[in-house]
Amino acid sequence: MTTFKDILKTSFIESFDGAWGGGITFRVILISMALTIVLALYLFLIYRLIGRKNFYNMNFNLALVGMTVATAAIVLTIQSNLMLSLGMVGALSIVRYRSAVKDPMDLFFLFWGVAVGIMCGARQFLLAATVSFILTVVLFILSHVPVILAPYVLVVNCREEDLEAVKDLVACQCRYYKVKSSYLSDGKMRVIMEIKTKSQDELLRQLGKMSGVAVSILTYEGDIVG
Repeated sequence: MTTFKDILKTSFIESFDGAWGGGITFRVILISMALTIVLALYLFLIYRLIGRKNFYNMNFNLALVGMTVATAAIVLTIQSNLMLSLGMVGALSIVRYRSAVKDPMDLFFLFWGVAVGIMCGARQFLLAATVSFILTVVLFILSHVPVILAPYVLVVNCREEDLEAVKDLVACQCRYYKVKSSYLSDGKMRVIMEIKTKSQDELLRQLGKMSGVAVSILTYEGDIVG
């Protein structure tokens, strides 16, 4: 006797096979992989262009292309068979990636590559191309938003009696300075200042001319929005 559960199960499997199973042919696979590779190479070029401003990682860029194509292949495989898709979901759920992503932009491109792979695997090529174009435009527009460089960190080692002269020189050369910490030991001062200046090289030269003064300038890696 056929129960409602059997009817529901049969209907679900038939709808799955009718929607996807009969459509996965060699021609579909070839077209999907070709268009995925085209979009993956587009990501490759965009990441390489963005990487000129930062530290470019060739291995990551190559992995980005491979991951996009592999994601599309996985989605195509899932579409071909219901049982296989359930098994693949279980297999992929145990995969763990230990590599740390150091740059937030790398994480953005990773997600972009996965999204393109999923859309191409689902044969939503127009959507994948449109999303890639929109993300590119947004990325380049936001990258030109003006920013103000963060203050420098000035580290000065000098004699205690020379500290005031050092502060006077820093005040003359910098638009802004603030003492963040001071350390005194056996008449020797170690002072850390936060400064804003456009002529840090000139400041180093002027402080370097002072007897018994050792100085270094550190640059903050982040940005401050203007």
